[in-house]
Amino acid sequence: MSLYLTRARYSAEAHKGMIANPSERASAAKAMFEAAGIKMHNLWMTGEGDVVTVVEGNAVSGAAVTMVVMASGAFSKAEFVELITPEQHVEAMKLAGKVAAKYRAPGK
Repeated sequence: MSLYLTRARYSAEAHKGMIANPSERASAAKAMFEAAGIKMHNLWMTGEGDVVTVVEGNAVSGAAVTMVVMASGAFSKAEFVELITPEQHVEAMKLAGKVAAKYRAPGK
């Protein structure tokens, strides 16, 4: 299982609903993630109308959750981004050096 940063932006309609009927949304998010086999570690809200979470799961479950939130109409954008450790980032740098030696950019 990997860690993911999720970010979803509420739609104007969702904001209207929340203003008309204020409610805590973290439990709904946690239940949705759990139904997909994802563990929610943290959830935050931003002043721009975003919900940001750190969750533990896999790409397939993340894609399913993204489909659900976008199909709900409550969100105008959703992201599910895998997080890597600093050590994994160094591995990526080393691999990038090998790959760059084999890659030819268009027109070069």
